[in-house]
Amino acid sequence: MRPTESKDLRLHFGRTIAGDANPPIALTPPPCSREDTRVADTIHCDTHGETNQAFVCTHLAGETSGLGFNRNDPDAENPTPDAWCDNCEIIRTVHGGWTDEAQKLSKIVLLCAGCYERARIRNTRPSVTLDDLAGLRWKCGSCDEWHTGPALDFGYSAPYYWGKDEEKASRWTNLIPRAIKKPSKTFLDLDYCAINDESFFVRGLIHLPIIGAAETFRWGVWGSLSRKNFETLLASDGDSERVDQPPMFSWLSTQIPEYPDSLNLRMYAHIQEPGSRPHFRLEPSEHPLAQEYHHGISPERITEIMFRRLP
Repeated sequence: MRPTESKDLRLHFGRTIAGDANPPIALTPPPCSREDTRVADTIHCDTHGETNQAFVCTHLAGETSGLGFNRNDPDAENPTPDAWCDNCEIIRTVHGGWTDEAQKLSKIVLLCAGCYERARIRNTRPSVTLDDLAGLRWKCGSCDEWHTGPALDFGYSAPYYWGKDEEKASRWTNLIPRAIKKPSKTFLDLDYCAINDESFFVRGLIHLPIIGAAETFRWGVWGSLSRKNFETLLASDGDSERVDQPPMFSWLSTQIPEYPDSLNLRMYAHIQEPGSRPHFRLEPSEHPLAQEYHHGISPERITEIMFRRLP
């Protein structure tokens, strides 16, 4: 259901407009910011940094999903037009627009542009939903058991650059008695990899938001790190304060066949608490993987990946 009202929702909700005699409704504090750091039309978000302001009905904030996402068409001047859920669209339609009576029944909140886009992905109603995949059966390659429902995790045990020569060098090192063993220049474990003491990698997750759902589809991949960042991570592997590390620049080091060449996509590793792998944030680009990271992956696409990979 698409709005037909040409006026922007904010003209009626909570924004002072020249010539508007109606007092603005008080805004709920922005859920994506710990403090009000708005300057002009920007806002600081703990997750997305400094971005443009955006306004949505209160139902679209938080982790809601599948509620519908109604708005006027975005354009260069206003890429994040005010948005509201399907229930608020019923209110708007019944009252013939955002009248005084309609706005008494609805309330908007302030979001950053990044949280706005995440709300759009979660609440857009796709023709095929994640729930429609509940009847799919598939066999797991790790546990060799059959499961029901969508498969949302696929991963790689080594970076693309780890080959037979590196495997041989690593096995030879493992045969040396620990008492006389020097720090290995080439090794691979469940979370870290080094090759010839020159290339360094960490294992992490790329979370793709699923259109119409609060869940994510996850690629378990490897990303490169500088020597300094790699050594910092190794030294703080069990330290609870490692989450305070700033994002670490990384090149995607996994070739995912469901996409065009995915090697060397620019991204950042966001370090998590001990026991959890980093989350990789892809920089915006035209690459299909980056597009799905920033704009969502459809349940149909997930089904396509499952059929390609699973028996």
